[in-house]
Amino acid sequence: MWLGDELFIFHPIIGRCLAPGLHKMNHQEWGEYTIHANELGFRAEHEFSPLKRPGTSRILLFGDSNAFGDGVNYEISFAGVLGKLLPNVEIYNFSSPGFAVDQQYLCYQAIASQYEHDLVLIVPTIETIRKLTAHFILVQDKHQVQRCLEKPFFDIQQDCLVQGHVPVSEEFIDIDKLSAVDKDKIYRANPFADVRKLLDNTRPVKQRRKRPHFLDRLIFLLKKFGVRDTITKVRPYPEYDTPNTPAWKLMRTILLEWASNNPKPMMVVPLPSFIYVKERAYAKNYQMRFREVEKAAACSLYDPLPDLLKLSMEERRELYYLEGHLTPQGHTWLAKRIALHVKRILKRK
Repeated sequence: MWLGDELFIFHPIIGRCLAPGLHKMNHQEWGEYTIHANELGFRAEHEFSPLKRPGTSRILLFGDSNAFGDGVNYEISFAGVLGKLLPNVEIYNFSSPGFAVDQQYLCYQAIASQYEHDLVLIVPTIETIRKLTAHFILVQDKHQVQRCLEKPFFDIQQDCLVQGHVPVSEEFIDIDKLSAVDKDKIYRANPFADVRKLLDNTRPVKQRRKRPHFLDRLIFLLKKFGVRDTITKVRPYPEYDTPNTPAWKLMRTILLEWASNNPKPMMVVPLPSFIYVKERAYAKNYQMRFREVEKAAACSLYDPLPDLLKLSMEERRELYYLEGHLTPQGHTWLAKRIALHVKRILKRK
């Protein structure tokens, strides 16, 4: 958050934004990189103009840390690469690390909608759905002590979105004074964050025991009848399992309202965590949910997972850092795929 470091500052509607200026970053795995924030508080090397230049198109980008470009300089991020691949197209990046689609939509409503544009591009990482039902978030203060803060959120009442924590409080919350219901609304660290490491922690093939013949036969039959993935793969985000889970109902309602309130085309790109790319997790649940949104909202959908699975495992590994963010190669790969779809959308406008 904005407390405990100099990167973010408080924002009463969306929760936080970047402190304007140049920030030099250093990360154990990512190395050194820079973040430049404009006066509006978003990652860009220029100020945002409400009106487009004649003869140009403009994309408003929303997402979390991958769309923000955590770990890389902006020109290497997929937003930066996308701008190079699309002549005469401006990319206004309103992404922020940790933002799920609720805070992204609030950012569109309160800030980004005033900027002339031709396309809204939403790139949520699959795991961020867990934040949608949270009303509070744990952060570290300047003394590295864990504290609790309000988080902007939406609830659904009579099939309509109702915004909570308006405005968001800048003060710390005493957890002991929260009700039992509110304590259950505190967002905590992802319990599946290390699941990939656990799954990868297997013995070399030569040390494994040979499977009994009946297990091989069972796996063959499960695969033949299309149920192997359902049984043998982990389901790290059950929020996508049915259309009626509280988190998915929120995400779906937000995306549908966003599409209806935005006069321009909208494109959604659900970005899979590496556990899906390595084929260790069941993906059909989230894929089905986003196809439902595509149909209901009449928006464009690009699911990168099928294209990722066409690559060799070595090629896939090069696209992700060990902790899950996109590498420079991953940003370039994604930008090239998104560019193909964006070109078609902009031609139709």
